[in-house]
Amino acid sequence: MFKTFSFLSLLASAAFSPLAQAGTYKGNSAGTVTFHNTASLHGIEGKAKSFSTSLDTDALKGSLVVQTKSMTTALGPRDTKMHEFCLESDKFSTITFSVNSIEGGVEGLKTGAGTGSVVLKGSLKIRDTSKNVSIPATYSFTDSGLALSGKHDFKWTDFNVPDPSIFISTLYPDMSVEFNVNLKSE
Repeated sequence: MFKTFSFLSLLASAAFSPLAQAGTYKGNSAGTVTFHNTASLHGIEGKAKSFSTSLDTDALKGSLVVQTKSMTTALGPRDTKMHEFCLESDKFSTITFSVNSIEGGVEGLKTGAGTGSVVLKGSLKIRDTSKNVSIPATYSFTDSGLALSGKHDFKWTDFNVPDPSIFISTLYPDMSVEFNVNLKSE
């Protein structure tokens, strides 16, 4: 009888331990995804209004999918050129970061509690070009789920994006994307 009670107690404590909190988290445009470019005359700031996120803390996989038509710099003619010429938003409707693995701090991530730093490793696809990337990120668990933040610097020319420069202003190829997203437990 004592052995049965001990075994049941062990099962109950395992079921309610922090490790039981690990799992799947999803978000839909909760938080921010922003981008920054520098041109010869000024900087260009933009944001994505529509995106989805997912993270499986058991499998250490996830994604960030941005709807290209939702990206804006708040300047109509520049946005039109970005959508029609650079991103070809009608043809390439999303920019996708597929997380294939996570390194560093994963034990903390798997507990479903606290804060920490990790490296998200995966494939970034812009237009018809994919590149393997590693993105340092931080996470924190909240009452409502998981907050995840990171920043990635790259050159848009590496993704075969056409140069939108005009004769009076050159757009430099250096770009940064920053995300601060909120995901809810599934």
